[in-house]
Amino acid sequence: MIQKGARDVHDPLLGIDIKRLENEIDSYEEWLDERTEEAYKIAGLARKKGLDHSLEVEIPRASDLASRTEKLLVEHLEGEEVADDIRKHLTEYDRETTSIKMATLVAKRFRDSGHDLQKSIDVGLRVGLAILTEAVLVAPLEGISEVRLLPNLDGTQFLSIHFAGPIRAAGGTAQALAVLIGDMIRRELNVDAYKPTDGEVERVKEEFGLYRGNLQYRPPPEEVDTIVRACPVMVNGESTEDIECAGYGRVRNIDEARIRGGVLLVIGEGLCLKAPKIQRHTERLNVPGWDFISAFANKGKDKSSEGKSNGFTSRKVPVISKFMKDIIAGRPVFGAPLEPGGFRLRYGRARPSGLAAGSCNAASMSAMDDFIAVGTQMKIERPGKACAITPCDIAEGPWAILRSGEFKQYNDSESFKKDRPQISSIWDNGELVLGYGEFMENNKNLVPAAYSHDWWAADLIDALDSEQAVDEFCRMIGTERKNMPEGTPGLPINQGTDLDERFHIRRRWRDSLISLNPKWEAAKEIAIRFSTSLIGSNNPWWLDLPIEWVPALLKAIDSATVRKGDLRFIGGVKGWNPDEMDKLRPEKEGAINYDEIPGPSIPVEDGIFSDSVMHGWVLRIHGLVKGSALMLGLAHRHDGDDLVITEGWEAMLDGLGYSLNGNAPMKIEDSASIFDDRIKELRSAAVALSEERLRKAELERERSTVRIAAETNARQRGLGIAETDKIGRDAANQLPDPGPKDPEKYLRAQVLEDDHIVDGILTQIRTISRLRWEHSAPVRIGCRMGRPEKSAPREKPTVHSLFPIELYGGNQRLIANAADQKDLRVQMGVRFCKVCEKKSPMLNCHHRKLDDFGEEKPGEICGGRTELRVSKEKQNSRRKGELQTIRIDNLLEDARISLGLDRVPKRMKGLKKLMSKNQTPEPIEKGILRAKHGLPVFRDGTIRFDMSDVPVTHFTPEEVGVEWGQLKHLGYTHDCFGEELHRDDQMLEIFPQDFILARNGADYFVRAAQYIDELLTRFYGMEPYYHVEKPEDLVGHLICALAPHTSGGVLSRLIGFTDSSGGYAHPLFHAAKRRNCDGDEDAIMLLMDGLLNFSRDILPSNRGGKMDAPLVLTTRLNPTEVDKEALNVDSAWHYERWFYEATLDQPHPKTLSDKMDFIERRLGTIGAVRGLGYTHSTKSMSEGPPLSAYKTLETMIDKMNGQLSLGHRLRGVNVRTVASSVVRSHFLPDLRGNLVAFTRQKVRCLKCGHSYRRMPLAGKCIQPPKLTGRGMSAFGVRKSEGDMCNGNLALTVTEGAVRKYIKVTKHVMETYGVDQYTRQNVEWLADSVESLFNNDNAKQLSLSDFL
Repeated sequence: MIQKGARDVHDPLLGIDIKRLENEIDSYEEWLDERTEEAYKIAGLARKKGLDHSLEVEIPRASDLASRTEKLLVEHLEGEEVADDIRKHLTEYDRETTSIKMATLVAKRFRDSGHDLQKSIDVGLRVGLAILTEAVLVAPLEGISEVRLLPNLDGTQFLSIHFAGPIRAAGGTAQALAVLIGDMIRRELNVDAYKPTDGEVERVKEEFGLYRGNLQYRPPPEEVDTIVRACPVMVNGESTEDIECAGYGRVRNIDEARIRGGVLLVIGEGLCLKAPKIQRHTERLNVPGWDFISAFANKGKDKSSEGKSNGFTSRKVPVISKFMKDIIAGRPVFGAPLEPGGFRLRYGRARPSGLAAGSCNAASMSAMDDFIAVGTQMKIERPGKACAITPCDIAEGPWAILRSGEFKQYNDSESFKKDRPQISSIWDNGELVLGYGEFMENNKNLVPAAYSHDWWAADLIDALDSEQAVDEFCRMIGTERKNMPEGTPGLPINQGTDLDERFHIRRRWRDSLISLNPKWEAAKEIAIRFSTSLIGSNNPWWLDLPIEWVPALLKAIDSATVRKGDLRFIGGVKGWNPDEMDKLRPEKEGAINYDEIPGPSIPVEDGIFSDSVMHGWVLRIHGLVKGSALMLGLAHRHDGDDLVITEGWEAMLDGLGYSLNGNAPMKIEDSASIFDDRIKELRSAAVALSEERLRKAELERERSTVRIAAETNARQRGLGIAETDKIGRDAANQLPDPGPKDPEKYLRAQVLEDDHIVDGILTQIRTISRLRWEHSAPVRIGCRMGRPEKSAPREKPTVHSLFPIELYGGNQRLIANAADQKDLRVQMGVRFCKVCEKKSPMLNCHHRKLDDFGEEKPGEICGGRTELRVSKEKQNSRRKGELQTIRIDNLLEDARISLGLDRVPKRMKGLKKLMSKNQTPEPIEKGILRAKHGLPVFRDGTIRFDMSDVPVTHFTPEEVGVEWGQLKHLGYTHDCFGEELHRDDQMLEIFPQDFILARNGADYFVRAAQYIDELLTRFYGMEPYYHVEKPEDLVGHLICALAPHTSGGVLSRLIGFTDSSGGYAHPLFHAAKRRNCDGDEDAIMLLMDGLLNFSRDILPSNRGGKMDAPLVLTTRLNPTEVDKEALNVDSAWHYERWFYEATLDQPHPKTLSDKMDFIERRLGTIGAVRGLGYTHSTKSMSEGPPLSAYKTLETMIDKMNGQLSLGHRLRGVNVRTVASSVVRSHFLPDLRGNLVAFTRQKVRCLKCGHSYRRMPLAGKCIQPPKLTGRGMSAFGVRKSEGDMCNGNLALTVTEGAVRKYIKVTKHVMETYGVDQYTRQNVEWLADSVESLFNNDNAKQLSLSDFL
């Protein structure tokens, strides 16, 4: 027994070897600590040489949240120690409560120690916000620009918190809690509440109305009024937008008229959206003055109770179409919401998924024309907004129709690529694997599970409750007992049951069962004996087949025959033409001509709940028999005019009430009567529903008339908009709704329609057949492509040296070009050498020593440490630098000699100007060495490589390209099943801070390591550190990873490489960076690079300048201190039967949480970071297209053609809708924008580049020419008199730029079709362009115009 203690079958720690895992993690953390300490010692010695901005390493280490908070806010805390207090509070309270109590404690402590009130509140608020955001975000530093104490009209003081743009990164909860924390602090320090004036309230309303940015929630004016008037703290902020408020631009206590984006974020996404969380804290802490928040907290609950007055509750899965908004040109739609043909949901977590990542078969990626690759973001319908895609070969692949008529499934990408030229249509996208935890995290109800191999296996491991049952199963499946796992998975539990052993038996059985695909007879026998349903081809997609088709299909089956084990429909595809699939579907399907459809001319029933034949386009193109086989998902081929169904036909016959009599189907149930009766019931329900809709429409017309009359009267009385709307609504509501004529009949009709939509014909199938039937495809997931995956250096723009050269280097900012001019005059910090007292902008004096004759000695410089001296005029400036002259050629030559190089790289690039506060450049030697190795530098002095975040919990040595012996040396002593590591194909569980690098980054980091070694030897005069010659030498070295919106790095270790364009790491590791894996991308750097080259002094001094900088390094990953989203990651090896059955009722995932295995339930044990399971494996975590087609297709036109061509072939996509959306969102705005730009354009001189709003009368450039040469003319100083430039003038917007998309847009409309409104819009704009460039009255005619 692995562990002891009273537990139950739902204990998440079952089967975990706790002692071994604890020893492994202790050894791992000790290894990390030793290597980190070694790196810091070496970097510390290098820093002490005085060649950098600071004499110490500027990335402090922190092992926990308390330490990170203290070090992140070191500039604000002024030496005050808060870490121990934070640790103490975290042992007693949750993080949110700790943030509130610590903020109050720190503020009071600062006040008691003599600091002023404003400073005390400021520091307390920042401490609280840092704790809320895990102390890795920039929000505590820059999300709050300042706090002020401002006067109310009655003379009392109130607290005004000024929020800035970076507060967005904190998230809605932290934004709202920051306001609550501010209120708690001001109460503790006896500051009065905010009493807003009407002008201040109206100002916020106006800002919401004018704001054009993205907000998750935009509250109506009445909600804004409630919050601003009731909130005891003023939510204030910096102006962030260019738009100014006209009505309430000048209001007391608000600095400027421009819109304050931070205010809108905090009120809309914070106080409004996160009201329930705020209410929970205000009620628990008994905070007065926050009663107003209850109205927002209960708003959703009030709405959810509406609409159930007649006792009807729908079972339908709600459609979520938000992801379909803003379709981007070139990025395809893969499936409309809940549309048949889209991805089928399969519950589970593949080993390279979790934390908002989903998985599908690599063949599905290929079927999407390679637009999906590993790490590609997909915008999805549910459960979240987006997910990154990873491979899982257990997931079913796509179904496709070939030009030969064959209909088959592809479960590997190689077979799909082989048949790709013959494929005309992708009928079904395959399965998308998403875990329970994703629904939990996104607060979305579960949806009904498909009866997949997973559910079948869960049924069987409970049903195999004796050795006799196991033997029977082996006989049925046609295998020997020794070929199946040991043990009996379904043995009843008693006091002597070893739960750990039982867990492993069930896990092994489940893994074995999901790989089985029993034939019909075996599947049927198993279903009868063990009460399972059917799987795979033996469980057709009953829900997709319309009931209106079934009577006609039954007639067709009567004439079918069985030959050579296949079901054959004689003449079933006579007249079938594959070219019909290439044609665009009409916008509205017309009447069906049954004499022209392929196969038998048996008419189907008219639509019950629609005006046309259900799936009329399928009937028209494929005919009755083939169309039915397609919708049921039955593999088939053509043999002349015959349709031959090769798989699943036995299940279809059984479900429809047939058996076999020799070679012919034989009716054993009167299924025709059953379906006819059901159709009659549904038609009666449709009539009742139609009558009620007409009654409601008439009532709405009457109410509309009354409302308009009341509003007109209110306007005539001079009432405002809000009052007018309210009067209109009240008047309309005075007309009572008497309800349906026959409420019981209407209720029955609602239930019938709802059941029909949810279950389709499965209700009748269950009546006809004696087998158990469950839906094989109850829910499809709509999705479209989001961002493509990324794996590339951070090099836009490419810079090698953080040295300013203004425009001296030309457009490419080449330092060699600047050196040709010798003297540079640029803005840099004023520094003076402590040795020679000369002025030098460098960290170390750059002036050359003189020989005995007073001549400068190349390569020998003073080198004394310089100190910054700021003039009085610059004391309060954002940047302290002044214009200075420096001999760049001498500087480069001296650096070259000191480094021992033969020459300076010609392609070395610098900056135009420094944006840091002190404007002191880094040593130019670093830039020379970077340029030598072809390495760009980021603004903080480090070398970055960006990759899409991809999660992984398990891997094999062979798929990361590292031998097992090397991994064993790094601590991977055992595989995830407890067996000692001795092979390259064993499955290992990744350590929480290990990282698998994209292979295209391996050579990049080899060069980076070689650069660091050269920097240590040539610049610092020390021994090399990395000794790297090839990518494999990087394995085991430490790196630092961080997300762009954070200010804290996370320590990591490189352990291997992957062929995909993503960075694989543990879900908890990504969460420690405050990221998930829904398409985000983050950067990594070599740890030694950051320790040597990062400095706070070179960070930009503008707002947000401290973002994306490693201000602190987290060395120890604690699951309780990472983003809470990671705590919902699935850690189970499989789901039990009860889970699949529970999903049929669409419960909220929280109702099942006490039985599910996810990380949060393991907190406080080693199981939170080690011993995680996965439900689905895959042969390679990098399988699939190497790059998304979006990145390989060169032009936007190519991407868009690929997008629409794919949409035309996907059954789950209406390409007309996609084309219309692309035209509306991409082409029309471009056409309008270009037209406006053409009419408002300037003219530009081709010689000097000067722009004119209007053409000069001279017809030439009239600017004085710039003089070149030495002296003041080198800086663009013009003569006071002289010649004009006389350069030719050209338009800045050409006719071609305006016309460029018209031809493409018309091609899209003609080829793929758009809706009528969009077509007319395009035609009107095209006519406007023609009218602009052509004379309507003088048209050039040709002979053809008269013929």
